[in-house]
Amino acid sequence: PPLAGPGGRTMTPAIAQGATVTVALPAAVVRPTGIAAPRRVHHRADRRRVPLGRRPTVVAAAAASSTADSAANLRPLPQTCAEQVAQAAEIIRAASSPTNGGHMRQRIQLLLPINQRRNEFTSVESDDYPANDADVYKAAMETASAMIRAVDPDGGDMSATRVDNDNDPVGVLANARGTVRALVIPNAQNLQTLRDLAALGDANGTQITLLVNPQWNERGQIVSDFGVGPWRKRATDFLSTFEPTYSLVEYRVGAAATRDPARGGDYMGVGGVARVLKTHGGGWQTFAMGADGSSECVVSDASEPSYAYLEKEVFTRFDRSLAGRRTGAGPSLEARLESAASEAAPGAIDWSIASTAEITAAVRAEAIVASDVDALSKTGLRTALGALGLPTSGKLEGMRERLREALLGEDKDQWD
Repeated sequence: PPLAGPGGRTMTPAIAQGATVTVALPAAVVRPTGIAAPRRVHHRADRRRVPLGRRPTVVAAAAASSTADSAANLRPLPQTCAEQVAQAAEIIRAASSPTNGGHMRQRIQLLLPINQRRNEFTSVESDDYPANDADVYKAAMETASAMIRAVDPDGGDMSATRVDNDNDPVGVLANARGTVRALVIPNAQNLQTLRDLAALGDANGTQITLLVNPQWNERGQIVSDFGVGPWRKRATDFLSTFEPTYSLVEYRVGAAATRDPARGGDYMGVGGVARVLKTHGGGWQTFAMGADGSSECVVSDASEPSYAYLEKEVFTRFDRSLAGRRTGAGPSLEARLESAASEAAPGAIDWSIASTAEITAAVRAEAIVASDVDALSKTGLRTALGALGLPTSGKLEGMRERLREALLGEDKDQWD
């Protein structure tokens, strides 16, 4: 029988058995006018384990190795975690509508703002100190929470429940209305929890159930994480009911840090960094990433690109490189982020997933208001204070008051 969960919502035994903590999560990244009116918007890392210059523009045409997609189906690569969240939410809403198949069970793969992406989402320089399990869990839950709020802006407060029984943190998210629930970074042993969540969604017929960044291996050559024979078939049959609707992953191919100056500095003939974007109804778009964070869609395929394909068919061809597509210089990253912060409506930015570069740009643009100061975490406060050249130590409320005085007080002009 169902048990009472956080906020009075029902939870089945498999969900209720874990340690439960209900938290108040920050406000939405973007607040569309309604769930049915999406806004247009410009792998979890292995748990075991720049200076900002001018961003060049690139030729708009995208090379394609197949006829799977027309130009109308190509989507832009998210430049911030907030853009990724808004893009994913738009896809989730569209895929759940009856006209697009009514997919109420969906599988989502998000590129988490961890490691080098915590400072700047488009950064591709490898981080010497990868995020630990706790940091990955926090980033995954905050990013998935922001996505759920963007799917249903009227869904109410979010509850977060930790459901793992070992050292690998796994979470369940649900909004107060019960319209969207998600299992976040699960392992194979959490499959029953996913079954329980799906059953809750099936009971009311209107709930979207999301499987976010699963950590299991379904493609083992001999034994997958779900075993063999009937056990594996039962698991894969159930997982096949979750429609893959959104995926953004990053691949580091070959000698990813190598640049060939003879080819313009960003032609990665012996390796490189690629981000692959797949949205429901579209193809697999491969974006070549530059050292400065610039990118370009160099190929769109009907099937998922493999590591070998990227290594041998993408990063060995000049026509599939940034150097072969650039045409002049565009706005700097600083200017673009400052403009985005200035144009955002008050309270529209979710600071829980904002990068260091975004917070710093918002400070420079004087785009932070009183409600933003209240919403910033300790890390965010330190970033904003550092951008103003102010002390970054002290208790949380002391730092908050220091930032409030600097940005909003009578003497704020001295910090310009």
